[in-house]
Amino acid sequence: MEKNNRYAAGPKRPGKRRMGKTKRKKLSGKKKLAIGLAVFVLFVGGVLGGLQLGVVYTDAAWVHWFPDYEKEDISALLDKEELTDEDYALLYAQTGLTKLGIDGLLEDGNKRQILAIQDFYFEEHTVTCTRFNPFTYSETIEGRIPLAKLEDGDIIVTATTHVSGWRLGHAALIVDGDARLLAEAFGPGDLSELTSVSTFTNLADVMILRPKFSEEFRAEVAEYARENLIGAEYNFSVGILSKKYNEDSFERTQCAHLVWYAYKHFGIDLDSNGGLVVTPPEIANSPYVEVVQIFGFDPVKLWS
Repeated sequence: MEKNNRYAAGPKRPGKRRMGKTKRKKLSGKKKLAIGLAVFVLFVGGVLGGLQLGVVYTDAAWVHWFPDYEKEDISALLDKEELTDEDYALLYAQTGLTKLGIDGLLEDGNKRQILAIQDFYFEEHTVTCTRFNPFTYSETIEGRIPLAKLEDGDIIVTATTHVSGWRLGHAALIVDGDARLLAEAFGPGDLSELTSVSTFTNLADVMILRPKFSEEFRAEVAEYARENLIGAEYNFSVGILSKKYNEDSFERTQCAHLVWYAYKHFGIDLDSNGGLVVTPPEIANSPYVEVVQIFGFDPVKLWS
């Protein structure tokens, strides 16, 4: 009888163990879900935190160039009938204007503007890092940069724009120098549009570039951009997920791509490294452009 009772009780034990196992599985599933959610939250937080740290680091690592030498009286130079190479070199150091910039203003009898540019060049400016899109910032100043004479087809670039840890810069094409109008692709969510050069003049650095072609040719490029490159959706992936140059369709663009595309339409490739994506520094280092004016850039290193 005792033996039979032991056998009768035997099957109950495995049943109890199975119930216990089932409970542990349910608890384990809840724990796994909780752990998974916690890991996901930490991952997203880490990514967002990393992006913001990139902003802080990139802003801290950037240097607003400022002349570390004395300001000189350049009035007598500007009154000379003919300037030498040494004169132009001194004027560049004092104003950030190259021969192109100096001659353009002198031809218009605008000596006063050159002196205003020199004054602003030597002022100490308060630089502020300003956000205008998620994790997208630029360095701005409190004043407005006085500019050289602008011509149709000129290009304006800045190194101030950065997305987290990537200092991509920004660029636009001058389509009407007299009216100071730009063809510009500003950022995500925007369409390329006609804007004013004032979108650049409160930035902490600016470079005006002039492609090394005739005034007539550059004016033709500017007119083409004004008539055909406005209203395109901003998309930084152009060149990667879509063709970099597509003569039949201009539906997506980004700031440097718009400038590049306008000249590419006429057979000129301003992308200095020929990569899939064109960026503002690649245009600034193109052998097809020369500097008209700089502000906030090292006059020797430029954007290298």
